[in-house]
Amino acid sequence: MGRRNDHTREELRDLALRTAASIVETAGPSALTMREVARRIGYTVGALYHSFANLDDLIVQLNERTVFELRQALENVNRQSNDAGQRLRLLAAAYLGFALLHTHRWRLVFEHRLPVGQAAPKSYRSHTAALFEMVQENLPTNSCGRQRVNAPVVATALWSSVHGICMLAVSGKLQVGTTASVQKLLDVLLDCFLEPRTSRSKRG
Repeated sequence: MGRRNDHTREELRDLALRTAASIVETAGPSALTMREVARRIGYTVGALYHSFANLDDLIVQLNERTVFELRQALENVNRQSNDAGQRLRLLAAAYLGFALLHTHRWRLVFEHRLPVGQAAPKSYRSHTAALFEMVQENLPTNSCGRQRVNAPVVATALWSSVHGICMLAVSGKLQVGTTASVQKLLDVLLDCFLEPRTSRSKRG
């Protein structure tokens, strides 16, 4: 028999999301179902539908929490240096660290697909936008020939590359050995973005 009055609606929502995160972390996204969440928290499946429209809604809310945690992790390291280039390296390292520590939840953010015509909540999109803003704010004016008008494009290109390296690493598709080797790849990538084009052309 599921419990009915132990938690408020908001408390039940939080409990369900924390439980969903635990399921994904330990057993992977395929293990996440409304029935399994309900079973673990001792409520009926029907009770969950007072807080979530369906499993997609639960996943979106879980993913928003994951992105918020990622944003906090990156904001913390972004305050650790006064040098923009160093901050970019810290951001990339923190991103890799988060992906390795919370691999299943991190991958779920990018692998879950909403039904056609349904968009993520505005609050979710604001966390994602904040990640790219941190990258853009730290780009040197001479990186990759950057100009003010194309800074968002350069930031997107850079972070997409960082993400690609991390995704290949956590999926076992990047045969480079240790975490240090993956970090070395990120360093090489950032070297290319941070080094002025004039310096590269002079060496050529």
